Amino acid sequence: MPDDADWYEAVRGSELMQGDLLNACPITRVRGFEQWPLPEGQPVEVEVYLEDLVILSQSCDLANDKIQDVILAQVLNWQVACDELVRQGNLFARSKQFRRALIAGNVPSLSLLHKHDKPPALGWSVVDFHRIFVLPKPVVLAVAHSAELRLRLRSPYREYLAQAFARYFMRVGLPLDAKAFETEGEV
Repeated sequence: MPDDADWYEAVRGSELMQGDLLNACPITRVRGFEQWPLPEGQPVEVEVYLEDLVILSQSCDLANDKIQDVILAQVLNWQVACDELVRQGNLFARSKQFRRALIAGNVPSLSLLHKHDKPPALGWSVVDFHRIFVLPKPVVLAVAHSAELRLRLRSPYREYLAQAFARYFMRVGLPLDAKAFETEGEV
């Protein structure tokens, strides 16, 4: 695997590109919609919490003001992600074979991010495509601008992430109704 310096550049300012990592980005979660439509006057709660995210929206759309909202995915430290997978019952996540599958890009819901030892530091991490967020572009611009220094994936790793997201998003779950093919025409 190449040196981590090949994967990232450190950037400042509010310019946004696909593959930009944003730490402590505010995300909202609305609670109180247990029934719909809401009875008149029923309150809802809005919880704000902070997540580390990576931009998935296309750089050209961001630069040319073609979008008002930005698509982002959660970035998790590898150990945190591994512990969560094991908690969910995926004991295979602790194996060397699972790490090999991550390196090869064969875990559709996750994309591996190389560690970065220089400031701003990033440990081995994964992008979790199960956790997708959409934020207004002004919010993302403000978070980017407020960061003293942040990481940006370089090409071709930026495109690799985009391709991994596309593969995850475009999966087609077919019914397993072709089992008869296994024995059809056996001699």
